Amino acid sequence: MVGIDLRQQLQNYIESMHEQGILDHNFHNVQDLQNEENPHFVLEVVTMFCNDAENGIAQLARYLDELVVDYPKVTGLSHQLRGSSSSVGGHRMALACRELRRASDVNNKEGCFEALGRVRHEYRILRDNLNNISQMERSIITNAARRGQQ
Repeated sequence: MVGIDLRQQLQNYIESMHEQGILDHNFHNVQDLQNEENPHFVLEVVTMFCNDAENGIAQLARYLDELVVDYPKVTGLSHQLRGSSSSVGGHRMALACRELRRASDVNNKEGCFEALGRVRHEYRILRDNLNNISQMERSIITNAARRGQQ
């Protein structure tokens, strides 16, 4: 019974994130790839995304701190970050990355700094929510393992 309640809590939480625009349908695609042979898939994807995103955001900040900004690098990395956030369903973060790319496309350093601030903000929101999802996923897996041993 606890497992069912946790699964329902997880689905309700994800639905709430959809309603807020934090997540989109792509997160369901990630969930659909998780199965009995790979019960940790969502956890692995979330961990990989968070590590890559933090590194990408830090690199973008370094690029923008240069006296002469290499805008093609900023554009490329913002596009990469948008793709990875979109692939995990990070809707608002992907939109913020698109803003950063647009500012970079026109060599607007101030616009890039503002957009990077939005990317950071949306990343923190997404990361915190994905971490909550991960905690629920771990609890579901742990409870399933306990039921299997009984």
